Amino acid sequence: MLRLFIYAFLFYIAAILQTVVIPHITIMNAQPSLLLILTIITALRQGSLAGCLMGFMCGLLCDVYAPPEWLGAFSLAYCVVGFAVGQIEESFINLNLIPKIIVLIMADFLKDAIYHASTGKKFDEIPAILATLTFPSTVYSVCVGAIFFYLLSLKRERKVEIYKQGL
Repeated sequence: MLRLFIYAFLFYIAAILQTVVIPHITIMNAQPSLLLILTIITALRQGSLAGCLMGFMCGLLCDVYAPPEWLGAFSLAYCVVGFAVGQIEESFINLNLIPKIIVLIMADFLKDAIYHASTGKKFDEIPAILATLTFPSTVYSVCVGAIFFYLLSLKRERKVEIYKQGL
């Protein structure tokens, strides 16, 4: 139950930062996606169901800012990404930073591909959109996400050391 409140609080903080702070730190129209990073962290730590639920909530928040005719496209994209990343889980990745960054890159491209496909873009337009719009945002998200992944790995390593000392 406490874990639910922690993730709800993290969602609240990420939503505020994504809507208030992040628009002011854009670089060449690229913004990091804290909501995607939160979805991936939740999916890696808690599994596919929690990742799918967090992805749906983050996508629903993004849908608020999308045009009304595309309502639900972000929810679908984030939900699928949360479920897919949750299938990997953190035990498979084994606490290394590089595989988590690769998962973040693939998840960002998957999210945007699903979003653009569900909004009615032609399939031959999607690679150009991914190259021009998604790539810069992915680079920015990876820079921010790497910091979060590194900080979480330090916390995890500290817990492992405490556990080993107790034995």
